Amino acid sequence: LSWKGLIFLIVYVCIGAFTVIACCTFLNHGKDYKDDPETFRQELNVFMTGIVNIIIVHMVLVLNSAIVTMPKKGDEPYRSLAIVMRVLSIIVFANTVLGLRVQFEEAEYY
Repeated sequence: LSWKGLIFLIVYVCIGAFTVIACCTFLNHGKDYKDDPETFRQELNVFMTGIVNIIIVHMVLVLNSAIVTMPKKGDEPYRSLAIVMRVLSIIVFANTVLGLRVQFEEAEYY
């Protein structure tokens, strides 16, 4: 496992952990939204998206456990898929951190 692979492994674990925390925040404050159905639907959407992200991140972690090295240049399209997966993980990580921050701000509001 290279140092780049290790960094992305840490990113995947952080995405999974932060998404679980965000989903648990919704479960803790779900009863606060019962008077406002529109807000409840929005928060339920965030919760369901979080569940899907958790499943995807764990599937990527399993994939990284099976394939610990980047495919060689001749192994297209697998090399391109591995590179795109790493780029998307950075974007998902930023989205997860921002979403977690929003959840905590809403939790302070209620």
